[in-house]
Order: sequence, then C-alpha cells, then structure tokens
Amino acid sequence: MSATASSRLGSEFNKFLYASLGDDNNGVPLTVLSALARMEVDPWEEASNLTTMTSEHAVTQLASLLGALRNAPAASLESIGLARILIALLPRRHNRALPMLKAFARAAPTKGPAAVSTALTLVTYLLFMLLSQWLIVNLMANRQTPSRPTSAPAVESQSAATSGKRP
Repeated sequence: MSATASSRLGSEFNKFLYASLGDDNNGVPLTVLSALARMEVDPWEEASNLTTMTSEHAVTQLASLLGALRNAPAASLESIGLARILIALLPRRHNRALPMLKAFARAAPTKGPAAVSTALTLVTYLLFMLLSQWLIVNLMANRQTPSRPTSAPAVESQSAATSGKRP
C-alpha cells in the first residue's frame, strides 16, 4: 500500500491513535497505535469499533484492552480516566449522522396521501389475489368432476305398454 493511501486510511482516528500513553517499562514511547499493535489488534479497526459504541462502553472496552498490555506503565494504564480522555479524541459517528437524519425527516412526505395510496394498493392487491384464487378453485373443480353419461331413458317393453297390464 502506498504512503498516500495509508495516510488517508482512517485519518479521522489520528488524534486517538497517536495519543501518547507515556513510556513503557523499557523507556520506549508508547502510543495507542503501538499499544494496540503490540496486542495484535488492528488499531484502525478497533478505533472504528469504539466509535460505534456508547461512550461508557467504549471507555470500558479500551481500559480492558490497555490493562491487558504487557510491559506498559501499569499505573497510568489502569486508570479509567485515561481511557475517558482517549475516547474523547475519537470522532463520534452519531454526531455526524444526526443532521442527515433531520434532513430526511424534513424531506419525508406527509402521511395522508401516502397512506391512502398504500391502502388502496393493498386493497386492490388483496381483491386480485382473492379473485384469482376463486377462479383457480372453480376451474380445478370443473375439471375434476366426472361428467355423467347421458343415456336414453329406459324404455318399457312394448307389450306391457300396449296391454296396459302390469306384470
């Protein structure tokens, strides 16, 4: 990946990722980025995940991650206060989305005409479905009923008819 592409990748997290945590036990400067990388956690992905959480949940998550870091200044990493300060450096996504949601709410059509149109469409669809079901049932019923043979009426014998006597 080129240097230009990687510098744009997650640049909104730079304040958070490059925030100093002090020096580790060996005297090496430690940032959030290096601390997360030492734990084999993708720093940009974790920063993105933290922005989607509530502030308190993000603080708890970050404090537990930093508390699990080996070879780090334990006194400063155990503090929830440090996690709160670091979380405050993250961009909040819901703050950016709020104006967009308000704009959509203003642009939404009124309920009256849309509701009537939807109701009429639904009623038309239901009537069509009921009619088609009725037609299908009737056509199937007509095909399945056996036709009665049309035979000539039974003819009595001629001798009985002419004599007028019954046998």
